[in-house]
Amino acid sequence: MKMLHIVCGEKLEEEILALFQNLGIKGYTMIKGVGGSGQTGTVSGTGGSIDRNTLFMVALEDDHIHMTQVLNAVKEIHGRHVHGYRGLEIPLKVFLQPCEVIL
Repeated sequence: MKMLHIVCGEKLEEEILALFQNLGIKGYTMIKGVGGSGQTGTVSGTGGSIDRNTLFMVALEDDHIHMTQVLNAVKEIHGRHVHGYRGLEIPLKVFLQPCEVIL
């Protein structure tokens, strides 16, 4: 099993949710108002929608086809917005980690 973490600017949240619906992903955790600092700059998590991120956590089985579908869909979202940020880093990052169910 793998844990997929998707961190996106709040403006991209609806697109990620639509991706989940289109791919039939029913189990996920969504945390709004996430702040932090990284390649896209510093986000406080307390300001307006341009200063807040959303974190999605999705546990996926090691089914390579399903994982590939999710990653390709997120890459498509990224590609649609790459020109809309005037050369700035897009607030969309994806991380993949091993995941083991304990309880």
